[in-house]
Amino acid sequence: WRLTALGNWGKAMTNPNRIAARNKLCSKAGEDLASGSRMTEWFAWVVWEYRVRFLLFSMGGGVSKSEYDRIRKELILKDQVIRTLQERLGDGGYIGPKHAAPGGADGADELLPPERTTMVAKAPNKDRVSAAEPTSGLKREKSGSFSTRFTLLHEAKELLGEGIEQPDSDAKSRYNQGSLDNYDGGAPVNSSSMGKLRRVEVSAEVMPSRKIMSTKERVVYPKGESSRQLLLKILQSNVLFQGQSHGEIRDCLDAFFPMRVEPGHLVIKQGAQGDNFYAVESGQLEILVSMGGAPPIRYGFLGPGLGFGELALLYNMPRAATIRAVTEVELWALERNTFREILASHKLNRLNRTLEVLRKIAILSKLTSSEMQQVAAAMEWEEFGETAAIVRQGEVGEKFYIINKGEIIVTQLDANTGEENVIRRLKAGDHFGEMALFKDEMRSATCTAVTRVQCVTLERAHFIAMLGTLQELMDREPAHLETRDLAHRRTSTEALVEPADYKYYMEIPREELEVLQTLGRGAFGRVRLVRHAASNRAYALKCLIKAHIVENNLKEHVLNEKRVMLALDHPFILKLYTTFKDRTHIYFLVELALGGELFTYLRRRDHFEEPVARFYIASVVLVFQHMHSKSIVYRDLKPENILLDNEGYMKLADFGLAKLVTDRTWTLCGTPDYLAPEIILNKGHDMAVDYWALGILIFELMTGSAPFYAQDPMQIYALIIQGNVKFPAYMGRASVDLVQKLLCQNPARRLGNMKHGIKDIINHRWFSSFQWDSLKIKSMKPPIVPQVRDDFDTSNFEDFRHEVEDPGHECDWDPDF
Repeated sequence: WRLTALGNWGKAMTNPNRIAARNKLCSKAGEDLASGSRMTEWFAWVVWEYRVRFLLFSMGGGVSKSEYDRIRKELILKDQVIRTLQERLGDGGYIGPKHAAPGGADGADELLPPERTTMVAKAPNKDRVSAAEPTSGLKREKSGSFSTRFTLLHEAKELLGEGIEQPDSDAKSRYNQGSLDNYDGGAPVNSSSMGKLRRVEVSAEVMPSRKIMSTKERVVYPKGESSRQLLLKILQSNVLFQGQSHGEIRDCLDAFFPMRVEPGHLVIKQGAQGDNFYAVESGQLEILVSMGGAPPIRYGFLGPGLGFGELALLYNMPRAATIRAVTEVELWALERNTFREILASHKLNRLNRTLEVLRKIAILSKLTSSEMQQVAAAMEWEEFGETAAIVRQGEVGEKFYIINKGEIIVTQLDANTGEENVIRRLKAGDHFGEMALFKDEMRSATCTAVTRVQCVTLERAHFIAMLGTLQELMDREPAHLETRDLAHRRTSTEALVEPADYKYYMEIPREELEVLQTLGRGAFGRVRLVRHAASNRAYALKCLIKAHIVENNLKEHVLNEKRVMLALDHPFILKLYTTFKDRTHIYFLVELALGGELFTYLRRRDHFEEPVARFYIASVVLVFQHMHSKSIVYRDLKPENILLDNEGYMKLADFGLAKLVTDRTWTLCGTPDYLAPEIILNKGHDMAVDYWALGILIFELMTGSAPFYAQDPMQIYALIIQGNVKFPAYMGRASVDLVQKLLCQNPARRLGNMKHGIKDIINHRWFSSFQWDSLKIKSMKPPIVPQVRDDFDTSNFEDFRHEVEDPGHECDWDPDF
């Protein structure tokens, strides 16, 4: 009976009129429910159908990606309706078709696909291809009913055959370039907390400044003009190349190397790590996607003029699809490290040239080295066409200019004769208009572009916001200047990061620790609850698999994590007690916070009221104030990394991406939702990225979703670079103003990164009545008080007992741990 019903529903899925009618019925049912009317049976059928469609898509087809996104959001809402009705009907109430068994305790299994489920589902004959790897059958480690239900759906899919809509050949409509790097073999992952799924951080290889400034010549691969134009068109349409200079684009074009692929051969394989971005010169390729272990299904084709796999230019990520040559194919490929080095070297060279000019300007001699860096980084690019008047005599000056490229003629009007007299000519490296940074003054001459001109410019208002007025700079005491410049002059980690006397460090042999339970897991290991036998104290033991760290080039991140944690001492930061190592793992023994993740509470409540959000945002601000005073950037802020102690106070965790930053750093790392635009565009970054992340966190805590929400990272990055945030009506003006100032695209103008530093955030009107001193001494009652029975209570964490663990394997890496 169920298979017959599924067949009927499947044949109706592609009828837009029926879909619209059902959506209308859903709305009507919601109105009935709100008004207290009795639940009608047809609404139950609609909800059941949506669940079936969702599961069919998870198995390898039936619904397009855009349809999937819409269904998923509606299912979350409908599930809330179902739960409400079940509560009204009592324990025996089940909402669904009359003759269908519920299968799960509360229907949650039917809503979202399992994280680790593999299944065998045959594709329709016309699109069936050989599987790249053997499948492992149908597995589900929670409830037995789920496995039975999926078996029925698998059989239903076989019966439906052509009744289920198949993916079309327009690959660009659903699997765009970014999503080819984002698919994990199951349902696409919702990046926001709206989807209730934990997010993982990403990281590229560490890029030292010495590598960026290397004088080694890059290989230039010769190309015909038609090939260069084809590549240029592809790059201009790609978000990663938007805003890059002509020189950067030129060098990237030179670095593309040729590839020839024979028919039937793979360019990339789903699940494999990738580090190349590809552009198609000629030939045809097919996109094959295997969902949940099923045989691959063709999702479309790629032809000349299309690029794919650009996420690999940013960081390591398993490929989301297999790309196979249908005909003989000619490709161009760009490798990640080459791409990042090109962008970083151009930007660092430009920054250094700007600094050279600034140091020669007498009126700026009072600035410290770090302030010079700040001014240079804040300057923006402007271009002027030939004969353009850049400044005019008699106008009030508001900008300072440094010429990067081109020639300018400076003329002055003779008041007696009325003639324009040429005073001088300016070329690349020259500057003009510096007095505009300090006071309103009429321009004494006109500057006109002789050729096409590129300049870096800075407005007076932004200079004053960063550093203050000329008088304030002139009046500073020498001792103040020395203090401001101290961090910049120190260059080694040991010199700047001064551990808090290691007062929390303990000598605890690992053999005395008894492992009790897993509290959390990540890409490179697990966090376990352990008991120290001698003292009967509970700790958290972070266990990282050495081989995974080495394979992903993250050794420096792990070493930084230890250095940073030993240097920090704050009541809202997890304390590090000791570290261990063996042949397979690296271990961090840290303070235990049994209240669980803030993410868990946000997931339960959907969003926080403003006072709740304010309490935890203020806690983060105090932590950043402490970290930034030591020139340490965090780079991984998100609700998943904010733990609660037994009383409900915050404990910031996971310092794997934290780093000492004396000026700028170039490593791309963080969580996609929270990445600042300067990280994505490889412009170099500093502590200002933490203030961007703070703005994202405020928005997410108050709305339940990150402001730049999309289904795959490349879509997220495009939204971040555009920077348009849509605020819900219930967010107050002060909240909106704070988020907007934190999400400023230019890091030099971002709140927290200007003249008064983080005090500008503390003094913002959103915190106008907040008692900062009470929070510091923990006399302010937290808005969330976790239920913790004893020192070993893990009820606020997920249960990982039934998961298969990766034991790791021996690795030769032997750090000083």
